[in-house]
Amino acid sequence: MKKILTVTGIIITILILLLTIGGLILAKRIKQYQINSGTNVEWNLEDGQCYKNLRYGLGCRNTYDLYIPAKGRPTALMLFVHGGSWVAGEKEDIAYAARRFAKQGYITATMNYTRIKQDSIDYISNHKLPSFVSMIDEMQQAVKAIKQECDSRGYNLSQMAIGGYSAGAHLAMLYATKYINSSPLPVKFQISWVGPADMDMLFPMDEQQLAQIKQVSANEQNNKLRLEMALFIHSISGRKIPLEELTVERIREIKLSFSPTYMVSADTPPAILAYGANDKLVSAKQGEKMADVLKQYGIDHKLFVFPNSGHELGGDADYTLQVNNAITEYCEKYFE
Repeated sequence: MKKILTVTGIIITILILLLTIGGLILAKRIKQYQINSGTNVEWNLEDGQCYKNLRYGLGCRNTYDLYIPAKGRPTALMLFVHGGSWVAGEKEDIAYAARRFAKQGYITATMNYTRIKQDSIDYISNHKLPSFVSMIDEMQQAVKAIKQECDSRGYNLSQMAIGGYSAGAHLAMLYATKYINSSPLPVKFQISWVGPADMDMLFPMDEQQLAQIKQVSANEQNNKLRLEMALFIHSISGRKIPLEELTVERIREIKLSFSPTYMVSADTPPAILAYGANDKLVSAKQGEKMADVLKQYGIDHKLFVFPNSGHELGGDADYTLQVNNAITEYCEKYFE
């Protein structure tokens, strides 16, 4: 019996030791990922003030966090938009970017928006369901509210930069291209961390796929394929279009109208683009295509393709530093 207990004790000790070692290795990897991706940014009292969950509207998700640096009287806002495939994510997910550049002396903010599928439009609005259009409207409302909040605190904001990660980067680029002339503050430059720039590239569709959906009887209104297509079209355009009226070309037209690469104009501000060479979700080709279009228009931009990183951009600490330095350079170059 004693031998059994002794052997059991040894096994338990070994298991505890293995778990401890495994935990240390995991903690080390997490710390290294945070260093590589630049997400390990702290915010202390000496850095300034952070005002949490301020409101820009009446909706449940209409909140933002505001970072005001301890020194100076900044006139520029840097707004950062979280990712999550337009259906998930929180403003806290991209707080590291707001902290980093607030510590450099700029007023920064992160915001929530009403997400597709997960949320509902729970306030008086022209939109019945969340879509790219409603999200852009909320971003404009947020900028207006942030400006008013800063005015009340003695900060006269006169310009801004906008950036985001993944889906948030798509919204940021859309804001800085298609909706550039309706921003409450002039946008001096934009930042995309792995943002989809071409919706047709991200969501390709051919005649056969559309035919399969249309073959479903119109009487089967609750058919999953029909519902998903209806939601997809509405999520992009904010409009309800009968399935029978859709063609592959019409769907492509809708996708392109909300693709930043097709919305670039002479009014588009400079851009910093960061993508992962190993990204399986948003191909680096998205960033390369956006860079090509910006080049055609003679718009200043910098493209960084992280050679060892996927969607999380966590494999290249040196490239993270280059991107952060480029953002600082653009702040100094374009903010007046």
